[in-house]
Amino acid sequence: MAKPIVDVSEFNGILDWDEIKSQIDGAIIRCGYGGNVVSQDDPQYARNVKECTRLKIPFGVYLFSYAKNAAEAENEAEHVLRLVEGWNLSLPIYYDLEQNDVVGNLSAEGYSAVARSFCKRIEAAGGVVGIYSNLYLWETKLKSVNEYTRWLAQWSEAPTYDKPFLLWQYTSSGVIRGSSPRTDLSKWYGDFMTMCGTRNHFGKAPAPQPTLKYKIGDEVSFKALYRASDSKDAITNIAVTHGKITRIIANARNPYLINDGTGWVNDSVITAKGGETANLKVNDNVKVKPGAKDYNGVSLAPFVYQNTYQVQEVKGNRIVIGKDKKVTAAIAADNLIKV
Repeated sequence: MAKPIVDVSEFNGILDWDEIKSQIDGAIIRCGYGGNVVSQDDPQYARNVKECTRLKIPFGVYLFSYAKNAAEAENEAEHVLRLVEGWNLSLPIYYDLEQNDVVGNLSAEGYSAVARSFCKRIEAAGGVVGIYSNLYLWETKLKSVNEYTRWLAQWSEAPTYDKPFLLWQYTSSGVIRGSSPRTDLSKWYGDFMTMCGTRNHFGKAPAPQPTLKYKIGDEVSFKALYRASDSKDAITNIAVTHGKITRIIANARNPYLINDGTGWVNDSVITAKGGETANLKVNDNVKVKPGAKDYNGVSLAPFVYQNTYQVQEVKGNRIVIGKDKKVTAAIAADNLIKV
C-alpha cells in the first residue's frame, strides 16, 4: 500500500528522519525561497538532504516563489540549481507558485510566463520539473500551463481538479512521528516515483560497481587471507586454503568472506574456483609447489618438493599423494602441479 509523500521546510524543525522513513514513500524538501541569494536558502535544507541520502529516502526539492516576471523566475531557477549541485534527486524539482498576495497580482499570462521561465531553465540543466499550486490558480492563472507535471494543493476529502496530476497535497495537518505536530502530506499517482530516472542527478556519477568474478556459495581456493574486508596486510601463513564464499561487500578491498569468519579474500589471492584445481584424479602424477604446507598447515620435509608423487585419493580440494601406494601427505589441490 502506497505511503504519503511528505514536504518539509525549516518550519517543521529538526526532523528525525530515522523515525520518519518507515511512514513515507518520499519527501519534497524546500531548498529555499525567492532569488538566488544565500540568505534565502532554507536553513534545514542541507541537513534534510543529507539525511534522506543517508537513509535512501527518495526525495525532490521545491522553491517558494516571489517572482513577478520571467527574469526573476529564471533567477529563482538558478537558486535551485545552486542548491541541488552535488546531489542526486529521484523525485522532481517543484516551483511553488502560491497565490496573488505572494507573487503580485499577475495576470494569467504573467503567471504562465513566470512558470515557464523557471521550468525551462531547470529542464535545460537536465532536471525534471513540475509546478505546485492550489486548485484556484490551476483553474485560473495556470490553466494554459500543461507541459509540466502538476502538484495539486487541495485540502479536502478528494481532489476535484479535472486535469492530470501526479501529486496531490491533501492536508497541511498530517501526523508524522519525528516531524512537527502539523505536517504537509501528499498522495502520489502513476509513475511519480520513477518518472525522473537519472535526469535529476546533479551529483557526480556514482563510482562504477566492480565486476566480481565470484558469487555467494562459490567454493574457492586461496593463498592468503585478510582479517577484515578493508585490511591491507595479507596473512600468508594459513592452514585453511579452501572455503565457501558466504558474504560479499562489492566495493571492499577484500570483498569475499570465507566460511562465515575464516577470513576475507580478493581476486588476487584466489587461486581457483570450485574444482578447477581439484580436477585431479587418482594415479595422476603431481609435484608439490615449493613452500606449500600439507592440508592441515603443517610444514613438509624439504625433499617432498623435489619428488613426483601419484594421486591416491581425491576428496574435493583435499588430495592425498604418495608413492608405491604409501601415503606421503594430504595437500590442497591448488598446492599441486600436474606433471
